[in-house]
Amino acid sequence: MESKSADEAPRDAFAGEGTSGSENRRLRASLQTVFRDARLQYADGPPLERPALRAALRQVCMDARRAGLRAEELLVMIKDVWSGLPAGISRLPSVHGDERLNYVISTCVDEYYAPVSRDLESSP
Repeated sequence: MESKSADEAPRDAFAGEGTSGSENRRLRASLQTVFRDARLQYADGPPLERPALRAALRQVCMDARRAGLRAEELLVMIKDVWSGLPAGISRLPSVHGDERLNYVISTCVDEYYAPVSRDLESSP
């Protein structure tokens, strides 16, 4: 039996190695909800219009950490979910093309590595 190279492995094999299948599906569903929400339109807008999107991404990052998902696995999941969105959602007219995705990724990196005390202050 031949082994598959990393290039041939399904994306799900990398996006959630440390999580159970149900946690992985729940995180994907959360990301889809955030991305389909109208708040995404503010990803390339002025910073004052971004708090709701940042808060939603913060919650996804907190859930990912609690589920044991590594940052790089979360980023793979984000890109995978993003690429599955209808073009009308992920590719709204934007000043710099992929600025929405770039903002989502950089925000998630910031929020994933945010101090735990910051998570507690932000939680409802």
